[in-house]
Formats: sequence, structure tokens, C-alpha cells
Amino acid sequence: MTLILAIVPVLLLIVLMAFFKMPGDRSSVISLIVTMLIALFGFHFAIDDLACSFLYGALKAVSPILIIIVMAIFSYNVLLKTRKMEIIKQQFTSISTDKSIQVLLLTWGFGGLLEAMAGFGTAVAIPAAILISLGFKPVFSAVVSLIANSVATAFGAIGTPVLVLAKETSLDVQNLSTNVVLQLSVLMFLIPLVLLFLTDPKLKSLPKNLFLALLVGGVSLTSQYMAARYMGAESPAIIGSILSIIVIVIYGKLTAPKEERARKNPLRTKDILNAWSIYLLILLLIILTSPLFPGLRHTKEERARKNPLRTKDILNAWSIY
Repeated sequence: MTLILAIVPVLLLIVLMAFFKMPGDRSSVISLIVTMLIALFGFHFAIDDLACSFLYGALKAVSPILIIIVMAIFSYNVLLKTRKMEIIKQQFTSISTDKSIQVLLLTWGFGGLLEAMAGFGTAVAIPAAILISLGFKPVFSAVVSLIANSVATAFGAIGTPVLVLAKETSLDVQNLSTNVVLQLSVLMFLIPLVLLFLTDPKLKSLPKNLFLALLVGGVSLTSQYMAARYMGAESPAIIGSILSIIVIVIYGKLTAPKEERARKNPLRTKDILNAWSIYLLILLLIILTSPLFPGLRHTKEERARKNPLRTKDILNAWSIY
């Protein structure tokens, strides 16, 4: 009975949005009211506990989730207004005319990067829109973007799911992040293969698809494992996506026909760096605040620990210098 009561709010939200086509805000308010009633009469929560739980959830929604969403939308709008997103689009199309490489690059690579840095639908909406603009069918574009987004969500929005889980369970973040990567290891090889097969299902393309899926999956797994083990939950998906993009680009260039390789890229290196500067800056800030640089990241206990030395004693000790 306890399990059933706990599941009701989640099922209610799904039913209201999926079957009754109710807007998200209205569905959430109804689910919240039902949750409160279940907490009061099903779990016999005290009013003050209920109020504190509601306040904690609301604050958690604002920070970090809503802050990340606002900043993600802001950075994307900056790219649109400055027309840097067009440069990114041109760069993707100039890498290879091979449809399989374009799909893998946009959905697994770029989509994974968007999910890692922003999450909340951006990783599906933006790659799907770019694929449609390249001539792919809308349904196909949406399907491959959704499939590719299945792995990146584990560390989506700067590692929010893993960070929240670690905090609520009092587990070590780096240890938990490493185990999450290991749980996803099979999918890191399987999902790229599925994406390639959906794009090019011909039997003669299977060896090429297998090789590329193993290559991209191996790079993703190795880089995410190392990032999770030594840096925590914020960086695995970001670093994995960036390295996947690099590997797919190199593979696309090496396997392209001679005429295509000889064709001069109309984009200047300066323009490309400017277009990607927002994402590179976010990555730099995440690395600087990771455990690799402990001086910039302290636990609550370290910040709360009182310094046993008095300011007067410290000044006296340094006075001679």
C-alpha cells in the first residue's frame, strides 16, 4: 500500500500530460495537491513537516535546476542572435556528406553536449531542428534525437541527477558517478550502432557502422569513466561528448572522398572558436571547480570548520616579514 501511494503522484502527472494533454504547469499543480493530501492522510505527515518538504522542493527546483535552464536558454539565444549557431550548422555540414556521420555527430555528439550542459529538452529540440534543415524527415529527426538522448540524461544539466542522488543518499559523488558510467557502458556502444543502423540500414554498411560504433563507444566510455572517477558528476557527459565529436569529425574527414577532402572549408578558425566559445567557457569553469582543483571547491564541513588561529596571532607571526 505504501508503494502504491508513493507511485500515485508520478502516475497522475504522466496521465494528465500524456493522455489528457494537460499543460505541464497545470498538471504539476494538481499533482502537488494530490501529493500533499497523500502525505497528510496516507503517510500521516505533520503540517510543519509538509510545509518544510514543500519549501525544500521549491528551493531545489530554483537552485540549481531553474538557474541552469535559464542560463542554457540564454546561451542558446546568444548564439542565435549573434548568428553563431549558423556557423555551428555550417561546420557540421562541411565535415562530411555521409548521412550516418551527420546524424551521429549531431545527435550523439552535439546532442550529448547540449544535454550535459543544459538538459531539459534542448538536446532533442536543437539537433532535431538542425537535421530537418539538412533535409532529414521530421519524424526520423525526432526519433534519432530522442534515442541518442537516452544515455546523456544520466549526467544531464551539469550532473544534477547524480549530484542530487549523492546528496540524498550520502554517497560519495565520485564513486557514484563512476558506477553510473559503468552501468551505462553497454548503451554507449549500442546506442551509436542503433543510430547508424536507422540512418543506413543496408547490410553492406554494417561493418562500417560496427567499427564507428565501437570507436565512438570506446572513446565515450573511457573519457566518461576517467572524468567521473577524478572529477565528479559535472564533467563526464561534457568531456565524453566533446571527445566523441572530435573522433567523429576525424573519422569523417579520413573516410571522405578525395574531392570532398580537397574542398576548402569556408569557415575560418577564428569564427569556429567564437561560435563554440560559450560551451568551451562552461567546460573551463566546470573543470576549474572540480576536485582536480581542490582550492576552488570545498565541502560544507571544510567551510564551516573554525580556524583555531586568531587573526592577531597570524599578524604577529607574519609581522617580521
